[in-house]
Amino acid sequence: MAKPEFIARQSAHPTGLFGHLVARVMAFDTAGANRRLLQRLDPKPGEAILELGCGHGRTLRQVSAKNAPGLAAGVDPSGVMLRVARGHLRRGLASGQVRVAEGDAAHIPHADESFDKAFTVHTLYFWVDLRAGFQELHRVLRPGGELILGFHDGADPALHEELPDSVYTLHTAEEVAAALEAEGFHDITSAIDEKTGLTFAHARR
Repeated sequence: MAKPEFIARQSAHPTGLFGHLVARVMAFDTAGANRRLLQRLDPKPGEAILELGCGHGRTLRQVSAKNAPGLAAGVDPSGVMLRVARGHLRRGLASGQVRVAEGDAAHIPHADESFDKAFTVHTLYFWVDLRAGFQELHRVLRPGGELILGFHDGADPALHEELPDSVYTLHTAEEVAAALEAEGFHDITSAIDEKTGLTFAHARR
């Protein structure tokens, strides 16, 4: 069944009162994918880690519990999501170990070479420019830094029926790998996760 465009737009950028409901639904719907990605990310104490599209903040809170005393930073374009995230991250924000800020793939409000690792789940579909987003992630990662992406592979024709192309731009794993390589990433691999059906791509800066 195709997702209604209004719901799709709220998924991309939650706003208003309905956006708060979307935040709750997304926290439930994405929990499995985020859990599987964190197993791959394997946060270590002292690492600086960025979540692009931090949404509800629950995943970033899990990162902060594992990488303390390192920095757990989240970026999201939605004011609604940032307010929800700050509610879940009060303790980390107060200590300075956690930071959240408005931003997106085209503009990450952090200095060059700030992070050891970066990750994002279900955001690639909403980027205006795939290569520009990878260029920005390459900028904020330190040499040798790790990037992990979780996304639906656009090679699946059923997804194009389900997700409206007026909101979602679906990329194949091959397209994602080519864009990563073009922006200077290396050691690029991708695989379908058997538990979630998502494609997880790994790359090094």
